[in-house]
Amino acid sequence: MNKRVKYLCYLAGAMEFASMKEMKSWREEIKEKLKPYGIVFFNPVEREGDKVHRNPREQGEYIRGLKQAGKWDLFHEELRKIYWGSIDISKMDKMRILIYLNEKGKLEGNYETDLQYWGDFEAVARSSFIIVYYPKDVQTVGTIEECFIAYLLEIPIYLILPDSTKTE
Repeated sequence: MNKRVKYLCYLAGAMEFASMKEMKSWREEIKEKLKPYGIVFFNPVEREGDKVHRNPREQGEYIRGLKQAGKWDLFHEELRKIYWGSIDISKMDKMRILIYLNEKGKLEGNYETDLQYWGDFEAVARSSFIIVYYPKDVQTVGTIEECFIAYLLEIPIYLILPDSTKTE
C-alpha cells in the first residue's frame, strides 16, 4: 500500500563541489536522529541518479565539463533534469508551477513512492520543512535556489552552520 507521508523534509546542501563523504555524512546523521519522528526525507544525493543516471560526483564532473566546453544547451538541459525532473517548464511560469506543487502536496498529500519522479524543486515545494547544511568554505549553487523557493513558499528552513561558534 502506498502510504501518505506525514512530514517530508528536503535535505539541502552542497553537492557539486563536495566530496561524496561530505555530501552523505551530515544527511545520514540527520536522518538517523530524526528517524523516530516518522519523517520521510528527500535526499538529493540518493535521488539524483534517478533523474540523470549518474551518481552526484560523476554528474558534477559532467556538468563542469559541459561548462568548460561551452556546451550551454546541454548544460541547461542537465540542470533542468535535476531541478525540475519530468516537468516541462518551457511553456509555463515557474513560480506558478511551484505554487501548484506546494498546494498539491498540501491537498493531495505526498507519497514516498512518488519521490523518485520529482526534481529537486518539486521536492522542496512539497516539503513540510527543509534542513540546510551550509559550511562556510564549500561552494554551492542549488542550495541557494532551494532556500529561496522554500522562503517564497513559506516553508520553514532549518539552517545548520557547522563553522559557526556555538551560542548557549
